[in-house]
Amino acid sequence: MVNDKGYLVDEAGHIVDKERKKMFDKRFLKNGEFPKIFPFTKFNIKRVLGDFEMDPLGNPILDRGTDGVYLDRNGNRVNVRGYLVDKQGNVIDKQGKMMFEADMLDSEGEIPKVFRTGLLKSDSGSSLSRLMSEIERN
Repeated sequence: MVNDKGYLVDEAGHIVDKERKKMFDKRFLKNGEFPKIFPFTKFNIKRVLGDFEMDPLGNPILDRGTDGVYLDRNGNRVNVRGYLVDKQGNVIDKQGKMMFEADMLDSEGEIPKVFRTGLLKSDSGSSLSRLMSEIERN
């Protein structure tokens, strides 16, 4: 099965690869398209992380403001995963530019896995098909 944009999809509408392995969750799709990744071809996760230490289990150690929001060591608003966020919960970079809309985050405030794997550190001339092949291999 394919969606109206021509992407392989499963019964639930998630974009899948040839082996039916889910690549993009349906809820991340915008009008049947997966999130555009070309602006992120040199994505560095450090651009969207607050300043904090990690506990032994790998969770960020964060403070809470008087209004209950999470704060990093510098007093920047972050979510429970330590990503810099604006008041609407969108993940922003250190300059305040929105990088991920809040509805792209999972229930635990995590950004999509493809952006956490380190695969998007290739040169900006990488083709989408080559990138998708690398994602499939991993």
